[in-house]
Amino acid sequence: MTPSVRSRLWASGIAFVLGFAVANYGIIRVSRPDLWLWLGFAVILMLTSAAGILFADTRRSLSIWSLIGIELFAAFTLVPLLWTFTVATAPQGTSPRTVWPQEISWAAFDGALHSQILQDAAVTSVVVAGIATAVAMPLAIAAAYALVRLPVRARRLAYGLFVAALLVPLLALAGPITDQVIALDRYGSRMALVPPALVITLPLATWLCVTVLRDVPWSLRESVRADGATWLQSFLRFALPNVLPGVFVATALVFVAACNDFVLGAALATDDDSRPFPATLMLATGQLETSSSAVVAAGLLWLVPVVLLLLVFPRRITQLLGRSYR
Repeated sequence: MTPSVRSRLWASGIAFVLGFAVANYGIIRVSRPDLWLWLGFAVILMLTSAAGILFADTRRSLSIWSLIGIELFAAFTLVPLLWTFTVATAPQGTSPRTVWPQEISWAAFDGALHSQILQDAAVTSVVVAGIATAVAMPLAIAAAYALVRLPVRARRLAYGLFVAALLVPLLALAGPITDQVIALDRYGSRMALVPPALVITLPLATWLCVTVLRDVPWSLRESVRADGATWLQSFLRFALPNVLPGVFVATALVFVAACNDFVLGAALATDDDSRPFPATLMLATGQLETSSSAVVAAGLLWLVPVVLLLLVFPRRITQLLGRSYR
């Protein structure tokens, strides 16, 4: 769908007004070096406005509104990350006063890497998330195959229930789950976090696997089987190139989501030995051997695998998260 000329002109006007407002606010209220961040963002918005005017009457499917949305999303994402990096790299005993880092010290990262509390918490998160993902993925693949390929009655309703489970707030489930764990006398155990973690991993894995299996060229499988291929040949020529890449990325996303759970970890863990990493950062910061900037540095280090996943599989992740079951 090609945007209309009026839509592009409206978007261009909005981009110019935003850029003008950002530039003036930066000049009046913001000091250097943060001033250059404001001016740089203002220039980008004004260039977007100029591009919208230049391409207003073309037939190219260029949406200026989408460009503005991407720019605003990038600004509201990268600026907090930059501030986090500035806090983490500030010299010990100092508080940063600008978003742009002035002096860089890596002591906080060294303290985070050598903190025994954070190391134990990271191990707990990886172990719990790994087990929960390993249990959820085979069940999710089987459920997704039934929803996509088999004439299951009320399969849309079943799929809707999986999606609804993703939207249930974990805070509403933390209390009942904690009561059950206490009744089983497993409260405070590291492995007690695994069954509740399935509340996160199983619905998410099913939702992602439905998307993966829906896009698979199943006619190719029928052709391979009609040619008399063995199970191994069918796996190598059909499943390996068409199914496994999507399943691998879905597994990585489920694992990351389980690793980043805070609610269940905080509700079911009583001490540092059983508390996962996100809950440790939020609840046990006063027990760290280093300053509180180590918490910020640890959060940035915990973010690295997610960034690498986004950089290595951007297209596959977009396909998984940008589509729904039909």
